[in-house]
Amino acid sequence: MGRKKKIDQDYELGVIIGKGKFGSVTLCRNKVSGEQFACKTLRKGEELVYQEVEIMQHLSGHPGIVTLRAVYEDAESFYLVMEFCSGGRLLDQMAREGNYSEHRAANILKELVLVIKYCHEMGVIHRDIKPENILLTSSGQMKLADFGLAARVSNGQSLAGVVGSPAYVAPEVLIGDYSEKVDIWSAGVLLHALLVGMLPFQGDSVEAIFQAIKKVNINFETGVWESVSQPARNLIAGMLTRDVSARLTADEVLRHPWLLFYTEQTLETSTFKSKTRNRVKLTSKQLTAITGVESERNKTIASSFLSDDSCLNSSSDSSSRRSEEQECGLVDALAVAISRVRISEPKRSRLCSPNSPIRQQCSSNMKLNNLCAAF
Repeated sequence: MGRKKKIDQDYELGVIIGKGKFGSVTLCRNKVSGEQFACKTLRKGEELVYQEVEIMQHLSGHPGIVTLRAVYEDAESFYLVMEFCSGGRLLDQMAREGNYSEHRAANILKELVLVIKYCHEMGVIHRDIKPENILLTSSGQMKLADFGLAARVSNGQSLAGVVGSPAYVAPEVLIGDYSEKVDIWSAGVLLHALLVGMLPFQGDSVEAIFQAIKKVNINFETGVWESVSQPARNLIAGMLTRDVSARLTADEVLRHPWLLFYTEQTLETSTFKSKTRNRVKLTSKQLTAITGVESERNKTIASSFLSDDSCLNSSSDSSSRRSEEQECGLVDALAVAISRVRISEPKRSRLCSPNSPIRQQCSSNMKLNNLCAAF
């Protein structure tokens, strides 16, 4: 994509709708078509600015990434003309609507991880996955934005340097070298927030948050998890493990039974048994990763479900005991995951007979006939 010289020949710049460290975002309108876009102005001089322009051009064309329409430049700045996502930020939607159903959270995660997978295949690590950087179109489609901290990598190359938003950074970012799996970690933090209405790693300061991240203690047996199915907890644990080699890849997340269950089946058969969900209204301030520390803290806010600044002590190594209800939900998910596998008739008969342990033990939202049909 070539770079043009004078943006004001083609676009009429309007009001500023956002500001950042290296520039601002304004509304703009094409003088010929009248179509509205967003124009990101980046001041030259910082290496990250040149890097962002190059990466946006490199990734341009994927439906899950904000479309880059044109690039202009003058002696002082770059001007990136991009599609305008009138649905706003995912962050603001989360603040309005509270925590999400598993079906809805799974579909959000799938859209995001598909984009992350594409970025990784293109040799790009985003390094700042968070709801502020996920935009929504008027139809609700998600678009990943803001590649200001993104980096290009070659096969096997590792990165160094602490970048990202405090509540979403992976532990290895704080310790030393890291890879593309930092994006999976950040997506896991987002999934945690979507399902239970709070961020997993909190504290009274940035340093306290970093210490919580390094410990990676998430207790899946506390009350906030009562309404979340065991398979969903399993996926979060796989995305938020400190062991990078054991952390799921984008492909593995997309193949996880929980995600398949909710994104490849109809709503009629896509509900894990769960208790009534707690609805939590969240503010944008509570959802946004902290950039500073308040001198005096309100205790109510400090204990809020989705505050980066509040402290939650938990353990990801807790026992994985399952109730009958959760086990049946897992059977449902596995049925979806193996729905295209062919099994011989004798095995089908044994599995689907009236004496089958599946029939005897599980009372699931997925009818037994659907489970047997999977074979």
